[in-house]
Amino acid sequence: MMMNLIRITEPGDPRLERLIPLYEEAFPECERRDIRQLKRLMLEKPEMYFNAIECDGVLAGLFIYWDLRDFYYLEHLAVFSQMRNLKVGQQVLDYIAEHLGGLRLLEVEPTNDEMTIRRVNYYRRNGYEVLDKTYIQPSYRDESEAGNLWIMGNHSTDRLQEYIERIKNMIYRDHYR
Repeated sequence: MMMNLIRITEPGDPRLERLIPLYEEAFPECERRDIRQLKRLMLEKPEMYFNAIECDGVLAGLFIYWDLRDFYYLEHLAVFSQMRNLKVGQQVLDYIAEHLGGLRLLEVEPTNDEMTIRRVNYYRRNGYEVLDKTYIQPSYRDESEAGNLWIMGNHSTDRLQEYIERIKNMIYRDHYR
């Protein structure tokens, strides 16, 4: 199966209309953006990459990441239910390991049930390690919804706290305005 990432930069892209319901279903409200805000970021933030995932020409899911110069921040990855178990997510992780050189950071929920343990182990098998268990994710909408998440990365860095502040400022706070 041939996997392609296709960057969407226009809010009117027909693929986006099909991906928005997946985005809303895959992530709880406090872990995702308002759709109007998401569309505005596509136009205003060249460092945000909103990608449609296509497999053999079929729309399979979405992958959002940020190029923050010193590192990449992997924000959201979701695959349509009918495309699951086809290793689409695995192909995306393999692709970024090959094409996004350097440090890659992502957030995961702390391991407190089978699903969260499986997710952390999945990233571990793909070369990521837990770098910080004290991280508080700012909410996408309302500061009162901030929650504890873990930061995982493909290698450690002594600049982690600086990078976490950049994530908080660029990915979250910057967009309340």
